[in-house]
Amino acid sequence: MDNPEKILEDAELDIAIIGMACRFPGANDIESFWRNLREGVESITFLSDEELHARGVPAEVLNDPHYIKAVAQLDDIDCFDASFFGYTPREAAETDPQHRLFLEVAWQALEDAGYDPSRYTDPIGVYAGCGVNTYLLLNLLSSGRRMDKQDISSLQGLMNGNNKDSMTTTVAYKLNLRGPGITVQTACSTSLAATHVACRALLNHEADMAIAGGAWVNLLHEDGYYYQPGAILSPDGHCRAFDAKAAGTVIGSGVGIVVLKRLSDALADGDAIHAVIKGSAINNDGSAKVGYTAPSVEGQTEVILAAQAIAGISADTISYVEAHGTGTTLGDPIEIAALTQAFRESTDQRRFCAIGSVKTNVGHLDSAAGVAGLIKTVLSLKHQMLPPSLNFEQPNPQIDFASSPFYVNTECRIWPEQSTSRRAGVSSFGIGGTNVHMIVEEAPNRIPSGASRDWQLLVLSARSQEALERATNRLQQHLEAHLEQPLADVAYTLQVGRKQFAQRAIALCHDHEDAITLLQNRESERFLIQYNVVEHRSVIFLFPGQGAQYIDMARDLYQKEPVFRQQFDQCLQLLRPHLDFDLLAILYPGSDETNRLAASSRLEQTEVTQPALFVIEYALAQLWMSWGIQPASMIGHSVGEYVAACLAGVFSLQDALSLVALRGRLLQQMETGAMLAVMLSEAELASYQFEGCDLAAINGPALCVLSGPLAAIEAAERKLAAHNVSYRRLHVSHAFHSHMVEPLLPAFIEQVAQVKRQSPKIPFFSNLSGDWITPQEAIDPHYWGQHVRGTVRFNDGLHTLMADPAQVLVEVGPGETLTTLAQRHPLANPGQLILSSLPHPNKSHSAQKHLYLTLGKLWLNGVAIDWKQFYAHERRYRVPLPTYPFDRQSYWIKADDEQSESKAGVQPTLAARKREQTFAQSINGWLYVPSWQRTEQIDFDSFHPEQAGTYLIFSDEYLIGEALASHLRLFGIEPIEVFAGTTYQRESSHRYRISQENSRDFDQLLQSIRAEGKTIGHIFYLWSLSTEDKAESQTSSMNSNFYSLFYLARALEATQAFAPSAKKISISMVTNQMEDVTGSEILCPEKALIYGPYKVIPQEYSNVTCRLIDIDFQVKGIMVPLQLARQILAESQTDARKAVVAYRGPHRWLQCFEPLQPSTIVKNRFKSGGVYLITGGLGGVGLTLAEHLARTQQAKLVLLGRSPVPARERWLEILSGIGKDSALGRKLEKIRQLEALGAEILVVNADMGSQSELEAAVTQARQYFGAINGVIHAAGEFSGGLISAKSDEAIARVFAPKINGMRALQAVFKDDPLDFMLLCSSLATIAGGLNKIDYCAANAYLDAVARAAYRESAYPVISVNWDSWREVGMAANMDMPEGVGIEPQAGAAVFERIVNGPHMPQVIVSPNDLHTLLSQTQHDLVAQTFAFTAPSPGKTGRFSRPTLSTAFKSPESELEMNIAEIWQNMLGIDAIGVDDNLFELGGDSLLGIQLLSRIRTGFSVDLHPADFFRSPTIASLAALIETKLLDEIECS
Repeated sequence: MDNPEKILEDAELDIAIIGMACRFPGANDIESFWRNLREGVESITFLSDEELHARGVPAEVLNDPHYIKAVAQLDDIDCFDASFFGYTPREAAETDPQHRLFLEVAWQALEDAGYDPSRYTDPIGVYAGCGVNTYLLLNLLSSGRRMDKQDISSLQGLMNGNNKDSMTTTVAYKLNLRGPGITVQTACSTSLAATHVACRALLNHEADMAIAGGAWVNLLHEDGYYYQPGAILSPDGHCRAFDAKAAGTVIGSGVGIVVLKRLSDALADGDAIHAVIKGSAINNDGSAKVGYTAPSVEGQTEVILAAQAIAGISADTISYVEAHGTGTTLGDPIEIAALTQAFRESTDQRRFCAIGSVKTNVGHLDSAAGVAGLIKTVLSLKHQMLPPSLNFEQPNPQIDFASSPFYVNTECRIWPEQSTSRRAGVSSFGIGGTNVHMIVEEAPNRIPSGASRDWQLLVLSARSQEALERATNRLQQHLEAHLEQPLADVAYTLQVGRKQFAQRAIALCHDHEDAITLLQNRESERFLIQYNVVEHRSVIFLFPGQGAQYIDMARDLYQKEPVFRQQFDQCLQLLRPHLDFDLLAILYPGSDETNRLAASSRLEQTEVTQPALFVIEYALAQLWMSWGIQPASMIGHSVGEYVAACLAGVFSLQDALSLVALRGRLLQQMETGAMLAVMLSEAELASYQFEGCDLAAINGPALCVLSGPLAAIEAAERKLAAHNVSYRRLHVSHAFHSHMVEPLLPAFIEQVAQVKRQSPKIPFFSNLSGDWITPQEAIDPHYWGQHVRGTVRFNDGLHTLMADPAQVLVEVGPGETLTTLAQRHPLANPGQLILSSLPHPNKSHSAQKHLYLTLGKLWLNGVAIDWKQFYAHERRYRVPLPTYPFDRQSYWIKADDEQSESKAGVQPTLAARKREQTFAQSINGWLYVPSWQRTEQIDFDSFHPEQAGTYLIFSDEYLIGEALASHLRLFGIEPIEVFAGTTYQRESSHRYRISQENSRDFDQLLQSIRAEGKTIGHIFYLWSLSTEDKAESQTSSMNSNFYSLFYLARALEATQAFAPSAKKISISMVTNQMEDVTGSEILCPEKALIYGPYKVIPQEYSNVTCRLIDIDFQVKGIMVPLQLARQILAESQTDARKAVVAYRGPHRWLQCFEPLQPSTIVKNRFKSGGVYLITGGLGGVGLTLAEHLARTQQAKLVLLGRSPVPARERWLEILSGIGKDSALGRKLEKIRQLEALGAEILVVNADMGSQSELEAAVTQARQYFGAINGVIHAAGEFSGGLISAKSDEAIARVFAPKINGMRALQAVFKDDPLDFMLLCSSLATIAGGLNKIDYCAANAYLDAVARAAYRESAYPVISVNWDSWREVGMAANMDMPEGVGIEPQAGAAVFERIVNGPHMPQVIVSPNDLHTLLSQTQHDLVAQTFAFTAPSPGKTGRFSRPTLSTAFKSPESELEMNIAEIWQNMLGIDAIGVDDNLFELGGDSLLGIQLLSRIRTGFSVDLHPADFFRSPTIASLAALIETKLLDEIECS
C-alpha cells in the first residue's frame, strides 16, 4: 500500500467515491448487486410463453425462432414516491421513469454518502444523462397526453418531465443542490463520461461534491426482442463477452450513481471512502473507423493511455480492467487489441491483469452502462475480491489472450495484494465514438475512528409512520450484519447525514448488541417515537434555586463532557479569590463515606450552595448551547436568576460569580430562621395574616413559601394545622427572602453597583415582578438588592410561559424541582414538553444517560441540534447505512389508455390576445417617466372616524403622532400609541414601547392588544419620519423604512389581530424626504425602501390596504404638526388604490407616469473603444448589454461578478472537459464571443456588498484599461417566499448587491468624470408582486439614488425600471408566453436610447401599457394567462392518495365536493380530504394559481393567492369562497 505521505501528496488531485446507489436488474441496492456479482448471478429473466401471452404478445410472434424471450428487466419501474419529492400523482405519471428513478437513486446515493443536502452548505453538482425516452414515445404520446396541454404552464410541465436536458436540473431543484446541473449525452458511455466531467468540475472547484451517473429505462424490450444476425442483440439472451460464441448482448434497464469528492476533503470530513479515482480521460474516434457505430482501436488506445498518464501510473500496476465488453463479434476483439496496445507502452508482462464485463450479469444498460461497470469495480476493490465474468468458455478466436496482458476472470477469487494499492481500469465506449477510461484505486488506509461516549443516540425519521417502521427494521438488520461499524459512527451518520422528517424515533443504546436488542423489543424508556413533529420550537431554560443541590451532581458530565468540564473549571478558577474552601472537593468528595457525609453537610450551607448551583447550572447551560440549544428566553428561581442574567449579558461571568459568592456568604452570616412550604394560594395565605412571617415565594397556584424567625414559623405551623392546611418545613438554616435579610442589603447593593451591568440580550423573567425583566430593572443595583429580599414570584412567570404550549421547557440544573412545578401547573398541556437536564438525586449515577435521553427528546420534538458540535471532541466517520424506505406507488399511463381530456374551451383569453398585440408595438411606446400632478384639495373637515377596530399609531418624535392622537380624541377615540424603544414595554393599555429590530416585540404588541379584546382597524405608521439634522445609521434606516413594516405584517397575520369580518385594516405609511416633487426637498434615498411594504403587503394580504403619504415639515411652527395631522387623517379615508400622495405645504400632489416621447440622440455618451464596468457582468442582463457594447463600440469591458472565473490559460481545457452547456462553460464561451466581436474583456471577482473589494476590482480595471467611462449596475439577487415565509437572511441577500453595492459604487466613483452610470432597477418598484417585498424595496432604493443624484452628480445617473427580460437574467429558465417580457435585442436598443437620450433620472420600460398594468386589480396581476373550462367529472388517469400526516376526511358539503373534484382532476388523485394540504400533495404555487383560475371560472369569485396559500386545503378554500360570496351578496 502507498504510504500516508504519498496519499496526502496525491489527495488534492485524486477523487474519492464516498457514496453509491443503484437499481439494476436483479438488484435494488448496492449490497444485493454485490451479492449477485460475487455469486456469479446472471440477472437475465427468461419468460415463458404463458407469461408473454398474458402480456399480450401474439402467438405468431412467440413462434418466431428469432424472437428471444429474455429480458434484463428492472422491477417496479412504474412505481415512485411522488409525495416525497413534491410531485402530484398526475405529474408523476407524466414524468419519464428515467427521471423518477434517477431522482430516487440520487437521494439514496447522498444518504449512502452520509449527507443531507439541505444541511450541506457547499455546492453539490449533478452530472448525468439518460437514454431515449421510450415512455414518452410508447405511452404518453400514444395515449393522447398532449391533447390537454394547450396552456403554457401545463405543456411546460409535461416537457420538463420528459426532456433529457431536465433530468439533472430536476434533481438539483428537488434536492436544492446549488452546484452545476450538467446533462451529459454520449450514448452508451454517458454515465462514465458524466463521472469524468464531475471529476473535472471538482478539481476546478466548481463544486465541492458531485453526484454522477446515468439512467436508462428500456420499454422496447420489456417482453423480449427480435434477434437480427450481425446486430448488437444476442441470439440466445446471454451476453458472452470475449467468448467464441459471443454474438451480442441484452439491452437492460438500470440506474447507477456515485457521489464524488476531492480526496483531501473526503479525508478531512471523515467520509466513507469506497475507492479513489486516480485519473480519467475522454476522447472521440473521429472518422478513422469503418462507420459511425463502429469502434476504433486508435481512439480506445489513446484514451486508455491518456487516463494512465493523468493518473501518473504505469500499466503493470493495474491488475483488473472492467471492460466495455458488449460481447459482440466486432467490438470485443477491437477492445482487447486497444487495451493490449496501450498496456504494451509500459509493460511486457503477459496474462497478469484480470478482465471482465458487468454486461454478462445485467446486460447492456445503455446510458447507465458505464457507471454499472464503475460500481462493480469499486465494490471489487472494497471487498478485495474479483467477481467472475460470466458465460466465458473459449476465447474469441480473434483475440490472442495468450500474448496479451489479460485473462478473463471466470471465478470469484481474492484480489491478491501487490506492491502498490490495488488498481483497476474501467472502460466505457459510446456509439458515435466517445470513449472514456478511468483509473480506480482502492481506498487508502486511515486511522480508525476514536473513542466515544458511553451512550449513543440513534435517531430515525420518515415522512410516514409506515416508512419509519421500515427504517427501524432496516437499521436493526443492518446492525446485525455489520458488527464492524462503530456504533458511534452509526449514530453520527444518522444525525448528520439524514434529512429530518416529521415522524421520528430515537433509541439510546450503550453498545452494538444493546442497539440490536432495543430496536427489536422497543423498550419504552429508551426507545421513543413521536409523530407529526413540529420543528423550530422555542426552548426556555429554567434555572433552579437553593434546595436542588446534592453531592456528585453532574459528576458524570464533569468526567465525560469536555465542554462542561472546561466551563466548570473556568468558574472554579474565577471563584478562587472569593471562596476559602475547595468547592470541587465538596461537590465530588469521592467514595469515602465519612468524606461524603461531611461534604453533604457542607453543601447545605448557603455560602457553598449558591456558588455550587451557579457553577453547575452555568456549565450545563453552556453545554446545551454548544449543542445548538439556544434559549429563546429564561427563568430562574431565586439564585437561579443570576445564571439567566449572566447568560443574557447583564453580568460578566467573573462579576456574576463574585456576586453569587458574596450573596451566599452574606446570607450565611445572617441570623438563623426557618421556611415553610404551604399548600395554599397567595390570596388564601394572605387571609391568615401570619405575624412575623414574610411571603418568600409563590411556586405554584396553590404552593407558597413562608419565611421568618423560628418562633414565627412554629406559630404559623400551629395555625395551619388547626385549619387542616398541608404544610412542610424546608431543610434550611436561614429565613431567605424575608425581613431578616435586610441588614445585609446595603453591602450587597454597593457591590452590585461596582460591577458593569448591561441590558439583557436574551429575555428572562424577573422573580420580583413575575413578568419579563426590563432593561432598567436588570441594570439597577437596587433591583438585585430587592431580589434578595422580595418574594420569588416564580408561578407568575411560569403562568406566562405555560400559555404557549409550543415552547419547550428545559430545567438546567440538578434535580427535577422546577420540572415538577411546571408539570403540575394547571395550564400544563398534556402534550407540552417539559424536561430536566439531570435526574432526581436518587438516580444521580445515570446523569449521562438522562442528559442524552433529554437531548433525544428535544430532537424528537422538533428542536434543532448542532450534531457537529456534539461530536466536536471526537473523531467520527460517516458509514454506509440503509437509505430511505420510499412509499412507492404505481404511477403509470398505459399506451392504450384513453386518458386525454377534451381540449374544447381552452382558448387564450382576451387579455392574452391584447398582450400579443401590445408586444407588436414599436419600442417607442415602451418608455415612461414618473411625474407629479397637483390635485384639488380634499375636505380636511370631512374626516369621520370609523368605530370598527382600534386606531394604532406608530408615533414619531416630531409631534405629528401626538397631533393625530389628539385629533382622534376629539371624536371620542382613544388610539394606541407605539413608540420606538430598545425593548418591549407596556406602559399602559394605550401606550407601548417596542424595538424596531425585534420581530418578537411586534408579536407581543399585537398579542397584548388582542388579549384585551381589541382588533386593529387603522394603523398610522410614522416611524419613517426624520429630520435633516438627525443622521440615521444604515441599520436604523432599514429598520424604520422596511423591517418594522415587514415585522408588523407578519405579526398581523400571526396574531390574527384583524378588523371585524369583511373590514380591512388600513395602513397609512407617512414618510418624508423621499419624493422629489418640487425640486427643493431634501432627499434621503433610504426612505424609498418603504415602497416594498407599501406595494407588496396589500398584494399578499387581501385584508390589508396600504397608502403612502410623503410630507414635508421643513417649515417650523406650532401649527405644522396639527395641519399635517388633519391632512393625514383626511387622506386615510381616500381610496388606498390610488397613487402615492405628497403634501407640500397646503398643496396635494399625486404621482403619475407619463410616456417619454420618442427623441433623437441628445448626446452620444458611448465612446468607441470606451471602458465600461458592468456589475453582475456575467449574469444574463449584464452579458446582453456587454454584447451590445462589444458589437457597437468594440468596447473594453470590465465584467464584475461574485463567482471567480478560472485563469484564462485553463479555459480551453475546461471547455473541453465540461462542455459549453454548463453554467461556467456558457460564461466562458460568451466571453470568447464578446472578444470575437472586437471587445477586450477583463473579468474581476468582487462582492458588491464590500466597498474594499469593489475598490480593489476598480483599481485592477484602471491598471488594465485606464480610466473607466461608464458603469452599468446590473447585479441583483431574488428570493422567493411570501412575507410570512421570508427570512431576514434571504432579505439581506437581496439587499446586498442593490443597496450595499450602490453605496459602494457611489463611494468609489464619486470623483470620477464618468459619461454615465446606469442602474438596472425593476418594474417591481412600480407594480410590486407576490414574493417581492425585498426585491421591490431594493430596486426602489436605486430609483431614489438616481433622483437624488440628478441634482448633485457631475454625470448622469439613470435608474431603469426594466420589465422582465426574456431568455436572460432572472427569467433565464422561464418559458414565458409570447408577448410577455423584453427580448434581449430590444432591450439593448432601449438601453442605448435611454443612455443617449435626454437626462432623466428614472425611466420605466414596459412593453405593455403601463397605465393598464397599474389599473389592474391585485388578482389581475397574478391571474393565469389562460382561462379554463370547468373540469369534467370523469376519474380516468387518477392515482391513490399519497401517505400524508393528515387523517383523511371526506368532503361533505356540495361546495367542498365540487372543489375536491377540481383538485382531484388537476392533481390526478382519486380522493382528496378536505384537510389535505396542497403542498403535501405535491402541488406548488404555480399549480395553486391554476387551481384558483378554475375556481374563478367555476364559481365566479376572485380569490387572492396569498390568502389561499396560507392554508391551502379544500376546507379553507371552501370557507374563503363562502365568505366571498356572502360579502358580495351583502354588498349588492
